[in-house]
Amino acid sequence: MRYWVLTAITLVAYLVESVLGPFLAIGGVAPNVVFVVAVSCGLLFGWQVGLGVGFGGGLLIDLTIGQLIGSHALAGSLVGFIAGVVEERVFKDNLLLPLIGGLVGSVVGQAVVLASLLLFGRHVPLAELSGKLLRSVAYDTVLCALVYWRIFRMYGFIRPDPRGVIVLRRR
Repeated sequence: MRYWVLTAITLVAYLVESVLGPFLAIGGVAPNVVFVVAVSCGLLFGWQVGLGVGFGGGLLIDLTIGQLIGSHALAGSLVGFIAGVVEERVFKDNLLLPLIGGLVGSVVGQAVVLASLLLFGRHVPLAELSGKLLRSVAYDTVLCALVYWRIFRMYGFIRPDPRGVIVLRRR
């Protein structure tokens, strides 16, 4: 497996979320690109990769925000792990897979971040949060479908067949 490609994908997701996130916001809701990439990598490559991508990207987001370090890392790890556990039981080319994965990943990730904030005494206005939660889940679900299919197209490059590749040439 080419881990440098997964590292580059995680860094690009972090940069998109932290730098371009405020400009990509729709209705006051910015995309959770790191969670989406963790779900996509977990669904395609298994729980180890999903956990690693989620933890690495979440830790970068935590270090950027600086409020409660570890909350996004925990949420990203959990989201990537859950997506990776079902990797062996699903068809990777199913059209509904990234939509369902994005929906579940967004809900679980935001619930873990919210629970960790409440657990450590941070004030979170629930009225404002409930209005943004549905829009954020919808945004992340659509984004997950786009990101998943982009990474799926690179699947053969990221995880090459260990037996080698047979090239058929047309004459």
